[in-house]
Amino acid sequence: MKQRSYSIGEAARLCGISVRKLRFYSDQGLLPPADRTASGYRVFTDSELIRLELIRCLRDAGLGLGAIREVLAQELSLTQALKLRLEALEAEIAAQRRVASTLRAALRSPQLTEADLRRFWTMTQLSRAERRNVVESFFEKVSDGINVDQKWVRRMVEATIPELPDEPTPEQCDAWIELSAILADPSFIANMRSNASDVWDRDAFDLEACQKASDAIVLRAKQAIEHGSSPRLGKAVNWRGIGS
Repeated sequence: MKQRSYSIGEAARLCGISVRKLRFYSDQGLLPPADRTASGYRVFTDSELIRLELIRCLRDAGLGLGAIREVLAQELSLTQALKLRLEALEAEIAAQRRVASTLRAALRSPQLTEADLRRFWTMTQLSRAERRNVVESFFEKVSDGINVDQKWVRRMVEATIPELPDEPTPEQCDAWIELSAILADPSFIANMRSNASDVWDRDAFDLEACQKASDAIVLRAKQAIEHGSSPRLGKAVNWRGIGS
């Protein structure tokens, strides 16, 4: 079946876009004209209009010109392109949620100050990966040059990374900020290095026993939290016969 020919103005009107934008797509190599008139005007056919609709859909989905070019050249499948866009979009949504969380947390403060806003903003802008980097950096500094079991280090990193809700409370923000300051304190790092050296450089160190003791302490702490104990009590609490 012979395809109908359209001028650039007709093609733009049928597809609901401006002539300027259609010309831009054409100049970018995304929509080469099917032909040109004797005067040099571009001519498009039904095939180009179908291609233009695909370009519009991909642009509406937020894909960049580079990704669209790869899809049209079949260097990137449509499924792959949409997956990439979805991942980027979800990251953008998460970032916007963190911004909204920052504003909500700030507005909950009885007397909001610039320092409060900076504190909340710094806290909520950090992704889990960035919080993980803070923790990993601490353990790297503590264990550097010491015969530390790397399996133990990985366990400690996973146990230490804070899991924050989408909308952290001011208290949670403060707790993370305090923790990150402690983990970056040179004197604290030096003290932990000294302790680590005393423990790990001994030949008789029992990793399994240490892990069991650590698990028991974590369990007791969780039980205390579940029963509403405050960390400010200054003493251990015996829940159901556990503790002293």
